Amino acid sequence: MTELVVADINGNEEDSRQIETLLIDLDDTLYQVHEAPELVRDKIQAYMKEKLKIPEEDIQKVCLEYYTNYGTTMAGLVANGYQIDFDDWHAAVHGTLPYERMLHEDKAMRELLQSIDLPKYVFTNADTKHAEICLRLLGIADLFQGVICFESLMEEGRRRGIVKENKPIVCKPNKVAFQLALEAAHAKAATTAFFDDSARNVAAGHAAGLFSVLVGKTGTECKADLEMLTLHDLRKAMPGLWKTPADSKHPPVVYARMPLSGPTAAAMAQGVPDMSADVLEEYRRRAIKVAAGE
Repeated sequence: MTELVVADINGNEEDSRQIETLLIDLDDTLYQVHEAPELVRDKIQAYMKEKLKIPEEDIQKVCLEYYTNYGTTMAGLVANGYQIDFDDWHAAVHGTLPYERMLHEDKAMRELLQSIDLPKYVFTNADTKHAEICLRLLGIADLFQGVICFESLMEEGRRRGIVKENKPIVCKPNKVAFQLALEAAHAKAATTAFFDDSARNVAAGHAAGLFSVLVGKTGTECKADLEMLTLHDLRKAMPGLWKTPADSKHPPVVYARMPLSGPTAAAMAQGVPDMSADVLEEYRRRAIKVAAGE
C-alpha cells in the first residue's frame, strides 16, 4: 500500500490517500496521436452508412446523441435496436488503422510505468486486439497485470446475467463497468487511481469513489481529483506513487479477454462530428452530469 501525496505540477500538496492499484485508459491516455480519433470517427460513420444503412444526413447527429447518452456510439446503436456483429464492428473501426505508422516505442512511458511498484491494469472500452497491438507497439505490454476491455466486460456481464442477447453494452462511464473493472483488478474504489482522457469517464470514476485523474486537458468543469496534460507528468503530479516497498512483486501480465472549440479526442473517436463550440460545450456539460449521476 502506498501513501499517495497528490500535488499539482508546481508541487503543491492537495490531497492524500492510500493507493494500491492503477486503472489506466488506453487511447489518448497512455498515448496521444492526434490523427487517430479522426480516423476512428470516419470509420464509425462509414460503418453506420454502409453496414447499418443509416442515412448520411443523420449520422453525425446520431453519433453525438448516442455517445452522450450511452457512453459509446456502439452502445447507443445496440440500445436502439441495431443488430451489430461486434467482431465485424471492431475489425472495421480499429482493424484497418495504420498502427505501425502511428505508434512507436515510448521509452519514457515504459520507464515511468516500470518505476511504479503497484499493480497496473489497462481499462478501455476498446477491443482486445486493438489493445494488444497498441501496447505492443508502445513497448509497454508486459508492464500491466491485466487488460480490462470490451470483450472481458461483456463476457462478465453475460456471466452475471447483466447482458442478455448482447444488450446492454457494458462500457465506461457506466457504473457497472467500474464495478466489474475493480473486481477484475481485485481492487477497492477507495484505494484505486483511475486515469482517462474523457471528462465524462473521469466524472463517473470520481462518483464511484476512485481517485480520478483527467489526462490531456486542464481547466475543465469536471469532477476530477486531478488534471494533467500528459501521463508523462505523473511523477511530478503524484510523487507519492513512488513510495512503495522495495520488495513488492506483482504477477506477469494476463489479458482479461483537445480543446473545447472542437470535440474531444474521446468524443471524436466515437464518430462525434466537428460542431460549434457552444453546442459541444452543452453536450459535454450534460454528459458529465449524467456520468456523475446528477
